Amino acid sequence: MWNTLVKDKDYTDQRIKCLTDSLFRSNVKRTYGEIKQAYMTTQEYVRRVWRDENYRFVPVEERLDYTLKRLSAKLPKDRRLRVLKEFRELAVMDPPQLVEGVRETLDPLSSKYKLGVICDTGFTSGECMREILARHGVLIFFSTTVFSDENGYCKPHKTMFEKALTELSEEPSQTVHVGDLIHTDVAGAKAAGMKTVWFNTSRRINPGLLRPDYEIGAFPEVIVLLERMS
Repeated sequence: MWNTLVKDKDYTDQRIKCLTDSLFRSNVKRTYGEIKQAYMTTQEYVRRVWRDENYRFVPVEERLDYTLKRLSAKLPKDRRLRVLKEFRELAVMDPPQLVEGVRETLDPLSSKYKLGVICDTGFTSGECMREILARHGVLIFFSTTVFSDENGYCKPHKTMFEKALTELSEEPSQTVHVGDLIHTDVAGAKAAGMKTVWFNTSRRINPGLLRPDYEIGAFPEVIVLLERMS
């Protein structure tokens, strides 16, 4: 979804400010720099878990608790819940924009194909991601939406792709996956037996040995590609 359907948007500063304010109101004296450092260390922890624990998704509660542990700090229950809520919902309050050509492409595709979303969520929950898609008027085009916070694992874990295939009632060989990341999207879809399309808007050089079946630079190219494949 990120950088394929919607443009990536960084909410790091807003989340750090939210946590800083909550700690201050709880009489926990930490500088903005200390809080930012702890937050960024938590991002490294999430990447380590993904690498070492078979792509396990790290819930927002675990991320916040790890940050607080790095700060040797605690929040009262009500403020902790408030921070968790804002961490999850920031993207709804300040939503990312659709990638150019997405709505115009999904509309005709949905009349010919069953469409689905397979997305790693990070801090933003799957529920919030669906709301963002609905606000943009494109959620109606998808028969399934699979999000890592609800699945318990991130791409390229096989369950992310298997769940989508099951809900679409489709065989992998009859399915095309479009995504912007080689190490998660292409790797996971290939392992699941899908045909793979690398959405490479900046025309980057593929950094590894894993090769997608196809490559596109703009979302509307999907229509032409599928017509050619069929």
